[in-house]
Amino acid sequence: MFRKSSKPSLETRLAEAMFEQSPDGMLLIQNGVFTACNAASEKIYGYPRSRIIGGTPVDFSAPIQTDGRPVAECVNERLHEAFSNGSARFEWINLDNAGATKRILVTLLPTRIEGDQEVLVIVQSLAETAQVVDQLREGLEQLSRGNLTYQITTPFRSDYEGLRTSFNAAVDAIGSSMERVVKTAQMVAAGSSEIGGAAQDLSSRTEQQAVKVEATVNALHEIGNTMAQAARSAQTANAMVEQTRKSAEQSGDVVGRAVEAMGALEASSREISDIISVIDAIAFQTNLLALNAGVEAARAGDAGRGFAVVASEVRALAQRSADAAKDIKSRIQGSAVQVENGVRLVMETGNALSRIASGVGEISGMVNAIAADTNEQAGKLQRANQTVAEMGTIAQSNAAMSEETSAAARGLSEQSDTLIRELQQFRTGGPAHAEAQRQRRWAA
Repeated sequence: MFRKSSKPSLETRLAEAMFEQSPDGMLLIQNGVFTACNAASEKIYGYPRSRIIGGTPVDFSAPIQTDGRPVAECVNERLHEAFSNGSARFEWINLDNAGATKRILVTLLPTRIEGDQEVLVIVQSLAETAQVVDQLREGLEQLSRGNLTYQITTPFRSDYEGLRTSFNAAVDAIGSSMERVVKTAQMVAAGSSEIGGAAQDLSSRTEQQAVKVEATVNALHEIGNTMAQAARSAQTANAMVEQTRKSAEQSGDVVGRAVEAMGALEASSREISDIISVIDAIAFQTNLLALNAGVEAARAGDAGRGFAVVASEVRALAQRSADAAKDIKSRIQGSAVQVENGVRLVMETGNALSRIASGVGEISGMVNAIAADTNEQAGKLQRANQTVAEMGTIAQSNAAMSEETSAAARGLSEQSDTLIRELQQFRTGGPAHAEAQRQRRWAA
């Protein structure tokens, strides 16, 4: 151990007391061999002091150390590190008398004792720490496999117990969060599936609507063309009605002139009848004169015979004149009746033509109104056609957007299914996990 002087100093006495009473193992190495150790070292190394002193670090170490290298290489490297840096601290694996591994924490402190170069070795058992590490490693391995129900049940040393409870609480929190994520993913999957179905249905109906709107546009276009043609026909009919009205008015004028001509003809017939009456009166007087002349010729005897012949001829002519006058008068009277009837008929025709002209004027007004209404309806129909065409464009855009929405919903549903499959790797023990497992088995 420490070399004795005639009167040890206070520092020496304190060092010896610390060396012997320290709960940590303390050893001295000189020229690569343990030259001293305390009681704690025996407990930590699992060998008696007599076995430790005279041995080397390699004698009590596992052949392969924590970094996977041979022990001799690691010993030389750690000693070199301690001499280079003034100290070295590292984990180490020892083997006890029964061959069991012991994890320890080693601190190397190069020092000089009475002029000799030695190394103070301080060792601490990591058995409890190794237990903590092993439990945490197992917990982390369980987490890596997706087991969010794992709990560390073995209590740790008091100064490590908070680590265990924190680990368990963290696992519970992650499990709860994952359970909520699973539920949310299931809801998203269900919602996206419903959205996809609704979007697909909307897309189908929108496409049908677009087809119907297009058919409506075509029908309205045809109706618009028909209305335009009707407007043109109404304008043509209006022109024809106007021409008919003018013709009726002209016919009325002609009838008016015909009535005037008939009136003049009637007046001429009356004048001719008066003349015939005069001729008839002259023929009657001539006949009387011829009769008197015949009487006087008969009284004259043979001297008046020639005159009697003349008087007889004159009488015959007067009679024929009277007969002709009567016949002409009769005919003129018949003509007057016909002229009167003609005048009446012409007047009635004039009145009828006036009524026709008036009716044609009313028809012209109505045809004008119809033409104006038709033009207005054609304009409105054209605007309606444009509006419906815009609706068709909007319907087609809606159909495209519905298809995009349906595709997005399908993508979201697929991503949700992928997320659920990924989340099924984690075991939470909650109802959402059980439902996901049931769905997975059902899908399989």
